[in-house]
Amino acid sequence: MQNTTTLEAQPTTTKKTSSWNRTGWGLMFLLALLLFVIVSRYLTLDPEVYFPEQRDVYIANTGFLLMHIVGSMLALLIGPFQFLPRIRTGRFLNVHRWLGGIYLLGILIGGIGGLYMAQLAYGGVVTHLGFSALALLWLFSGFMAYKTIRKKQLEIHRKWMTINYALTFAAVTLRLWQIVFGISGLDFLTGYQIVSWLCWVPNLLVALWIINRK
Repeated sequence: MQNTTTLEAQPTTTKKTSSWNRTGWGLMFLLALLLFVIVSRYLTLDPEVYFPEQRDVYIANTGFLLMHIVGSMLALLIGPFQFLPRIRTGRFLNVHRWLGGIYLLGILIGGIGGLYMAQLAYGGVVTHLGFSALALLWLFSGFMAYKTIRKKQLEIHRKWMTINYALTFAAVTLRLWQIVFGISGLDFLTGYQIVSWLCWVPNLLVALWIINRK
């Protein structure tokens, strides 16, 4: 009787898990797409779209700024599709590989640009360190994802990709935290210093939790 009950409970549990996975993926993609649209205005190179505190820095370092924006935008939008089981197997496997190559190229370009711009970030040493740490971990996890897939270590590759996209998604969580701080009335400088760490450290912890849970 106990075994029968367990077997009967499994389909329900599987359906609930699948439903949560679809909902989570949909929300992740929606937020990534929304940010993609918002940030794309930077590609106009119109100084009026830059936030005032960094306008002069962005104008003086347009090349590295574009590297960071274009690479990050590519990775942010492609990343969610790389986690879809249907694309990772079967007839869509080549699509997964091509998208993966573009994704990692985006990480390389965006990471180098981001690391450079981190040294010029508004907020002083605190933000310089926070965004530099993010860029270095982003590049490192991308390298490890590439290295492990070249060795056909698929499970380890998935773990590194989970970590890497959690760091990619910092672009989204940074804006979300800024909205929270704006509503709370926290001054912009203090909020920006906090968010330079808060935008990615919790993401990384969640990614590690997901990996350990699996």
